[in-house]
Amino acid sequence: MVDDLRKLTEVLSLSEMEQTSVMVPLGAWQGDPDSVGYFFVGRLLGRRSFNFEELKNTLMHSFKAIKGLDIRLIENGRLLFKFVHSIDRKRVIDGGPWAFEKNLLVLKVVENDDDPTSTDLDWMDFSVHVHGLPIGRMSRNMVEFIGNQIGQFRDVEKTVGVNYGVPRFGLESVLMLQNLYAAS
Repeated sequence: MVDDLRKLTEVLSLSEMEQTSVMVPLGAWQGDPDSVGYFFVGRLLGRRSFNFEELKNTLMHSFKAIKGLDIRLIENGRLLFKFVHSIDRKRVIDGGPWAFEKNLLVLKVVENDDDPTSTDLDWMDFSVHVHGLPIGRMSRNMVEFIGNQIGQFRDVEKTVGVNYGVPRFGLESVLMLQNLYAAS
């Protein structure tokens, strides 16, 4: 079968018309005023359908965008979030992770040249606090091992603090958990 496919692809070629390039005028690259803003693309990880208007109203209230926010439903259950100001978008990033009706809302920043329909929305970073490790086992290697058991390890940050006069030691592991649900 592989040989048959190889033979078929050898005879394929582009016509001269298909090979021509097109010059795009400079003004066409500038976009229109509706496409200017600070964007996220997102989707709910879960198998249930959702009421878009209810989701939109809940997130508009939760995100508390001071300068303005527009949420649109685009293809395949994806949501496009347009913030008027970068501070509002940053507050949403810093305030996550977000959920709606017990379904995780995966959000990824989309820049002007990105395609929101092809952005990978099957994973997201989580901060996981590891407690109860013996003091002699508080190492990057140990936390990396634990992180790789529950997801894909990304980074570690040592934290030291005092809680009610008792020294508190810990390691915070930032993980990337992939394939939480199969893509819907």
